[in-house]
Amino acid sequence: MCYNCTFSQEMPNYIAHACGGINGYTYSNCKEAFLQSIERGYSFIEVDIDTTTDGILVASHDWESFNLNANQPELKDKMLSLSEFRGSVIYGRYTPITIEEIVDILLEHPSVAIVTDKISDINIIDKYFSEIKDRVYVESFSIEDYIQLKESGYHAMYSHRIVDLCSVIIEHLLEGDARIDFIVNSTTDDFLEIERIRCLMPFLIAMYNSNSAEFIQKHLGVDVDLIYTDFYNPTNGTFDK
Repeated sequence: MCYNCTFSQEMPNYIAHACGGINGYTYSNCKEAFLQSIERGYSFIEVDIDTTTDGILVASHDWESFNLNANQPELKDKMLSLSEFRGSVIYGRYTPITIEEIVDILLEHPSVAIVTDKISDINIIDKYFSEIKDRVYVESFSIEDYIQLKESGYHAMYSHRIVDLCSVIIEHLLEGDARIDFIVNSTTDDFLEIERIRCLMPFLIAMYNSNSAEFIQKHLGVDVDLIYTDFYNPTNGTFDK
C-alpha cells in the first residue's frame, strides 16, 4: 500500500533490525550491515542509538552489549568517547558508525528510511535528522514526544512500552488531536484488543523481532503490517545468515 507521507514509496513489509544481520551476527549496528541492507533492497533500516561521553550520537544498542561485541567485555557498560568508539572493532571485523555518517549515506540513497527506538526527544532527533525528517520513523515513549515529533514532520510510532497503550489510543480516538499512524509491538498478547481498536482507527502495526518464516507467514499481512527481522533477504525472499 502507498502511505500518505512526503517520503512516497510502497510501504515495505520488512525492517532491517539493528542495521540488519550480517554473517550470522545480530545487533551489530555496523557500517557493513547497514550498507548490506541497502544492497539487499531494504527500504526501512532500524538503527539503535546511544550517546558517547562527548555527546555524539552513534549506532549502538547499549554500551554493555557494544563493549561485549567489540571484544572488550571488561569495560562492561562503560560509556565510550567518540575516539574510543571509532577505535573499536565489532565482532573482530566490522566498523562502528556514527549517526552523522548514517545520515550522509541516506542522503545518497533517497529511497531508504531510518527507524529508531532509543531516543524520541525532538531536540536530539532534530539536531541530526532535520535534513531527512520525511524519512525518519521514531518509536515514541510518551504522548508528548509523539505529538512533538508529528508536529515537526517526523513519522512517530507509538511504543508498546507506553503504560496503558490501548487507553492512550482510545484517548486519541475521543479527542481526535493526533492521528496514530504506527504502533510498535513485541508481543501477540494484546493483538485482539489492538485489532478491535484498529477497526475504529486504521493504523499500521510494526512488530519485532522475527526470523521465523512460519511466524511471519502466520502474522504478516494478517495482524502485523511490518516485521523487524535480521536475516530476511528481500532480493531473493529467503532468510540468509
